[in-house]
Amino acid sequence: MSVGAGMTTVGRTSDNGISFPDDSNVSRYHAEIESREDEYWIKDLDSSNGTTVNGTRVQGEMRLQDGDEIVLGGTSRITIEVVKEETQSGGYSSVGSGADAGADEGEGAEDAEPSDEGDDAEDSEYDETEDEPRSNSTRNALIAAGAGICLIGVLAIGGIAYYATRGPSCPATVTVSGIEEAETIVGEKEIELSIENEPPEGCVGGALVYVDETQVYSEKGAPSSFKLNSNDIPQFADGMAHFITVVLFDEENVKISSSKPIFVAFETHKAAKPEDEETKGDVAGGSDGDETAGSSDGKKELSLIEINTMAKQLLTKFSGNKRYNLGDQQFLQEVREKAADFASDGYYERAERYRDPINVAFVHENNLDASFGFILAMSRSKFVPAKQGTGEGLWRMDPQFAKDNAYDGMCGTETLADPQQNCAAKAAAIYMKSIVWNVFQGDMIYGAAAFGKSAADAAAWNATLPANRGDVWNAIRTPQERENLINFFAAGIVTENPQKFGLKDKPLSELYRLTL
Repeated sequence: MSVGAGMTTVGRTSDNGISFPDDSNVSRYHAEIESREDEYWIKDLDSSNGTTVNGTRVQGEMRLQDGDEIVLGGTSRITIEVVKEETQSGGYSSVGSGADAGADEGEGAEDAEPSDEGDDAEDSEYDETEDEPRSNSTRNALIAAGAGICLIGVLAIGGIAYYATRGPSCPATVTVSGIEEAETIVGEKEIELSIENEPPEGCVGGALVYVDETQVYSEKGAPSSFKLNSNDIPQFADGMAHFITVVLFDEENVKISSSKPIFVAFETHKAAKPEDEETKGDVAGGSDGDETAGSSDGKKELSLIEINTMAKQLLTKFSGNKRYNLGDQQFLQEVREKAADFASDGYYERAERYRDPINVAFVHENNLDASFGFILAMSRSKFVPAKQGTGEGLWRMDPQFAKDNAYDGMCGTETLADPQQNCAAKAAAIYMKSIVWNVFQGDMIYGAAAFGKSAADAAAWNATLPANRGDVWNAIRTPQERENLINFFAAGIVTENPQKFGLKDKPLSELYRLTL
């Protein structure tokens, strides 16, 4: 099968470019492999059981290189190999035949450690020193990328070949419950497991529990729950984000499937310090090895878990009940870093001057959430309407752009730069209404990301976005739109949680609380 320039989808259904129809651990639309000039990139599409490259979970995007091994859902494997153009016809058979060589027996003893590599449908096992599964029963599918792509570090012109193997015959899957996304575990926590699609005679030999890449618990058979104690794993009580994953394996110690990773933090029970000592520790740069304890300016640096929690709370300020996955570490790190730019006192007093124009224009005249107008203004100008570049007013709109699109049609003789900001509020609200409702069907998060685009350009960009937009960070790939998104969330979490950032201001919601 030819994989040329552009995007190739990978999943369980037959309409994918690369499909695994017999592996229930692979999601219907599991991942994408994209050709970008002379490179290939893989992106997980918020699949149920995840994607790894060389054992590393794909968070966001990851560049592929010669020899990389992709595992989908813990079971189906794709091996990447650079193939020279002149070998694409005759050279394939010799590579594929390597699957029959050197099969060993006697492996997979009952007490052996489960292997994350074995994923054949029958009795085969995988030798890490080989390039292919060592079993005659393994079915290999050879898919070659289109020739004519010059890969970095490769002199010959060629493509990439994918060797896919199906997963084991046991269709069991596992779901974790009893724990919330972004929860902080303190002490002992009982976590429940639900194992589904297990044949009546049973095929699950045991379960392993990982925190990130470290095994912290194991049990034979098909457990219904396990207890996780943060005091037993103090190395993870660092204020950072960690992922809990449960892996099932069969009686021959071959990996069957894994649960969807859950984003958590850990804290250990420890004696509380007097407030003045804790403050000293923060200013000095932290204590007890906690990465979040201090920063160079004396303010406590918030953990990614706290950033994630505040970001999710921010979503409740907007109508529409949109559900997003905000757990991407890169996204959270970018928001945390950008939040420092907004964390300065005085924003509430500046915003209060423009309370009425914003509430009237956004809520009463254009049926937008009041929170949207205030947070968008903070993300664009910090409520300082002075001209910057071609942008004017609280929302940094280009006057010519506003005029060409008639967004300033309700301004009369006023301009975007007028001190009262009535015109700027009206123009920004009319503009955002056309983007949010006409292009994104009421989705204000994507509307904020598209700020600066004309309605036609926003619609064209919207058409390039994936169908599954819940993973907003990975759905939005373009630099300017990502920057808008980061600024919007950073401005929002600071202005709704000023005390968390050491500020004396009130939350912005005080300015529109009576409007809601």
